[in-house]
Order: sequence, then C-alpha cells, then structure tokens
Amino acid sequence: MNPQFTSFTGTIPGNYDQYMGPLFFEPYAIDLAARVKNTEPKKVLEIACGTGRVTKHLREALPVNSELIATDLHAGMLAVAKHNLADKNIEFKEADAQSLPFEDNSFDLVVCQFGYMFMPDKLKAFGETFRVLSKGGKILFSTWDKLEKNEASCIVRDVVAENLGKAENYNVPFSMFNTKQIESLLSNAGFKEINILLLTKQGTGITALEAAKGLLLGTPAFKQITEAGKTAPDRLVLLAQQRLEAVYGKGIINTEMNAWVCEAKKV
Repeated sequence: MNPQFTSFTGTIPGNYDQYMGPLFFEPYAIDLAARVKNTEPKKVLEIACGTGRVTKHLREALPVNSELIATDLHAGMLAVAKHNLADKNIEFKEADAQSLPFEDNSFDLVVCQFGYMFMPDKLKAFGETFRVLSKGGKILFSTWDKLEKNEASCIVRDVVAENLGKAENYNVPFSMFNTKQIESLLSNAGFKEINILLLTKQGTGITALEAAKGLLLGTPAFKQITEAGKTAPDRLVLLAQQRLEAVYGKGIINTEMNAWVCEAKKV
C-alpha cells in the first residue's frame, strides 16, 4: 500500500479532527464505547486512536481504575489527542499496530475504530492484537462498509476523480468491507466467537462546506490535491461544497453512514 494513501501528517490531523470528527466518527465512537460500558476490563489498549474521539468516550465508559493506553502510528494525530484529552487518565503512545511494543497477554480488551483498513499487513496486525490479549480477552473494532454505502464520502471522491483523474486515497478507508475476509483474518489470527454487525448511523452536525474541508483537507488525499497546484485545494473544496449542497441543502447536513462493528475473543 502506498504510504501517501495512509499518512496523516502536517495540517491533516487538525482538519481531520475539526471537520471530519463530528460528522463521521463521533456517532460510531459513542456506540463503540457503549459496547464496553458494562464490562470491567482492567487494562485496555486502543489501536489507531487518531485524535481521540473513541478514547474520550472509552475513558468515560470504563471503570475509574481501568488502565487505558491509546496508541497511533502518527505523532501528529497523537498530538491532537493529547491536547484534546489532557488530564483524562490516559496514557498515549506512538506505536505500529503491526509490531506492538507490549508483552504477550497484557490486555483484557483491544479497541480500534476505523484503523485496520490502513494497515498493509492486516493478518500481522490482527496477530499482534491476539498476542497482546490475555486469555478470554476481546477485540472490538469497526470498519467502513463499501464507499457507495457512505454517500457523502462517495460524492467527494467523485469530485476528486473527475478533476484530478484519480482518487485512490478515498478507496483505502473503504477497502475492508467484505465480512468473509474479515472473519477469515480474525480466524487465521486465532480468534474465536466472531460476531460482525452492520451498523447504520446518521452523520450530522456540520455544514456541506465543513464536510468538504474535512474530506479534502483532513485526509491523506490532501497531498495529492496540493500536487495539482496552489489553487487546487480551494477550488476542489468549493466544487465539493456545491455538490454536497445539491444533495443535502445549505444548512447542517444529514447523511447516512454504514460500517461494520466486529467483535471476537481469545479463548
């Protein structure tokens, strides 16, 4: 996988958090954290924590004495998360999910929202998750359904493709929607009791302009866009805004989103 399709650096983390966070990630973050609210894991690992959307809700859902370690591969994303969640009893650590810096059988629960899609060697990543989980521990994660089932993202992808001739960056986040593939990866990594649920959410809270900024300036696609010239970002934001407003109107948008929520156990 080309690193430029998965690299969250520079101004991307801030735009990602400000514009994409409320619309795309907050609804699923709340749901994911709610799924662990009535459990009492002593030690929890979050993988690909990004700017801390899930981390915040996890900390609130977990018992006060539970240890929470939130990791991400990108220092820029972690910097935003640390700023957003200062003094929240969370340990942040830069780490590669394909080579976790933790001992075997260290955690009772591993959580990851929309992260495994970006990993070049997914089986290795799941194998590492299995390794650091203790016996009886669980993995809980989400991954987007296909792009065509997530309308706002699909609209902006089309704008980029029409104007730049390619939009590979938008395919990666939506590349892990095949449930048979997911189940096979988990099974081959050693997991049992695999459950995969399709979860539809309504994304709202921001305008078409803000959604356009998030999807163009808050993802690795921003690098491809800047290569098209100094005026390309503003031009594409305007075009994407117009396309989104044609579908959702000029106020706060409301768009249907679809993702898979997956759970498995180390027995």
